[in-house]
Amino acid sequence: MGIKYNWQHPNWPKFTYQSGGLDKIINEYTKISSNLQGQISQLDQNNQSEAHIYLMVEEAINTSEIEGENLNREEVRSSVARYLDLDLSQPKGIFHKENGIASLLVDVRKNITSKLSKELICLWHTLLLTGQDDYCERRGIKIGEYRSGPVDIITGFGDYEKVVFEGPPGEAVEAEMNSFIEWYNSTSPLVDDNCFIPGPIRSAIAHMWFTSIHPFGDGNGRVARAISEHALFQDFDIPPLFSISTEINENRGDYYEMLAESSRVSPSVDLTNWIKWFAETVRNAQLDAKSKINFVLKKSVFWDHHKNTELNKRQYKTINKFFEFGTGGLIKNGIKSELYQSITGCSSATATRDLKDMVKKGILVPSESGGRSLRYFINLIEEKNVFNVAPRESSKKLAEVRMDNLLNRIQRNIKFYMGPNAQLSQLVDEYTVLADGEKFHLDKLKYLLSEVGGNDIPHSNITS
Repeated sequence: MGIKYNWQHPNWPKFTYQSGGLDKIINEYTKISSNLQGQISQLDQNNQSEAHIYLMVEEAINTSEIEGENLNREEVRSSVARYLDLDLSQPKGIFHKENGIASLLVDVRKNITSKLSKELICLWHTLLLTGQDDYCERRGIKIGEYRSGPVDIITGFGDYEKVVFEGPPGEAVEAEMNSFIEWYNSTSPLVDDNCFIPGPIRSAIAHMWFTSIHPFGDGNGRVARAISEHALFQDFDIPPLFSISTEINENRGDYYEMLAESSRVSPSVDLTNWIKWFAETVRNAQLDAKSKINFVLKKSVFWDHHKNTELNKRQYKTINKFFEFGTGGLIKNGIKSELYQSITGCSSATATRDLKDMVKKGILVPSESGGRSLRYFINLIEEKNVFNVAPRESSKKLAEVRMDNLLNRIQRNIKFYMGPNAQLSQLVDEYTVLADGEKFHLDKLKYLLSEVGGNDIPHSNITS
């Protein structure tokens, strides 16, 4: 067989890439990461849990859609909540695929400080395909075991089928995976004296390397994206809130094209184009996560606003359906009387009465078109930013509140960057101006700065 694929190249797997053009993307990713972590830290426990579930459901749905599988969103959500011990209810039916992807994603997040190993990777494959024994047996797929035979990636159907990639022979898989796992663990940010590779770059290389080996008979794409998440998560103390598969799924054609391009043989095993595309995708996934976290907060504000509003069980159930499906579901499309009847099992007259009641209470807003086209949209409560003019005697108290907020931001900056940086210097300068020489406030600042070597940080005079 001639040399056609990257794993057949003489320099495999000595990947190369050009860092030019990546620095800006990585810096943007790092900045958004810090901002996102700060946003998460300000959520209360319930909203943090809700945000984690929401983003994990998005990841589960989208990583499956990339492979052509459409999952039941409600059952995915229930499975995620159960695996996080946030829901004690039992499943209402048999949902092997929903349960499998949920258990995989939860386990990835619980193992962000763990080294990668054959046992862990095979466990993730087992979790993914648990309950799908008949399907795997028909296709000769060994659950939780590396393949022993050949594997081809095929596009098209019937006479139009085309092999676009062949993985390494089965007898080479074990050795190939050992090399991959050794590299992955040696480049982990959790290892002392490691060769530092920014998270998005390490994640991109891991994804390409794993999919090129294609160690399993099925499920390689979903496990690869789980490993990519694991690589990104290891840069953080807790799993960050973003879904890379959501962004990949929205650009699925480009994703497969970039994978195919990088898997073909070229003069070198160069991954520059793939890494750049992947890093941009990860950055965009964070931006998408910010809007989703804002949605979680809007849900919290909505229920707080309506905590004393009297609603019947049918109305509660329907409002929860609005929020379950996120910004792209009922929030965007609204609800018609027929769907309300389907959700609640009530009559047409009852549906009309319930919907009008929720309009009267400010929960729903009817569409401009009436008749059979009439839809009802949830009335989200917008928090308005207003300028509050405070009396002069309260200005000192306001300054103290602002300094406390700045201290929190300084602390989050220190935890994330673990060293001096321009943003930290700006925050310190702002704090010292507000402190106006008061020893009590300056001592609190000096204590925080001692964690990163305050003398190395250019800032205003903080001596007291």
